[in-house]
Amino acid sequence: MGQKIIYESTDPRFLSDLQHPDPLRILQRAGDSLTISCYQNYSNFAYMFWYQQLPRSGLKLIVSSSTWSQNVYEDGYSEAKFEVKRQNTDYSLMTIKNLTPKDEATYFCAASDHTKLFFGSGTKLTVIGKNDEIIPPAVAIFSPSKQEIQQKSKATLVCLASGFYPDHLTLVWKVNGVKRTEGVGTDESSTKNGSTYSLTSRLRMPAWEWFNPLNRFECVASFFQNGTTQSINKFIHGDAGE
Repeated sequence: MGQKIIYESTDPRFLSDLQHPDPLRILQRAGDSLTISCYQNYSNFAYMFWYQQLPRSGLKLIVSSSTWSQNVYEDGYSEAKFEVKRQNTDYSLMTIKNLTPKDEATYFCAASDHTKLFFGSGTKLTVIGKNDEIIPPAVAIFSPSKQEIQQKSKATLVCLASGFYPDHLTLVWKVNGVKRTEGVGTDESSTKNGSTYSLTSRLRMPAWEWFNPLNRFECVASFFQNGTTQSINKFIHGDAGE
């Protein structure tokens, strides 16, 4: 199922979508190969590029391709490891071979017409050992502190996902079944605790919203297991007050 990519453009003539028809997050085992596909439907964009962003690092160009010339690889990258096939103007495939933990990164494709460069939102790759066990998280929601409510008229819920492996989990808040992004703050990266990880997300709201027992606040933890995305949902209702 394709994922629609949102990009920034000031050109009203540019109405195409740059798409990765692959999951935003992918979990693979060491020794496997991974093929990421990229599609863009603007025929004037003859150039396509693949980038790698290692954890806590900037973007690095892997390879560039055009409709009329061979692929050009940057230093440190080769076709033996990153095989790119340009099917046509619109479509590009990159296969990463013989995966190792060193290949863990976010991979981006981009398209250009010489003057502008448009990116997809990227595909994050996590590589685990051949026999590593995937451990789902334990998820808990913690109520707001009375001190915050009294002093700031705000209420912050905390969602903690802990004890999971590998580091390949997302947290989303929902209020009454609707995804909430305003007031949400999630740790930029998971915390490693021995052989497992934990991740925290916070939802801050006006105190009056918390003091409504009809409101349902839900934290959804999503992770990969057995080739599919699994979810664990925890919820709490607003406080009826005194």
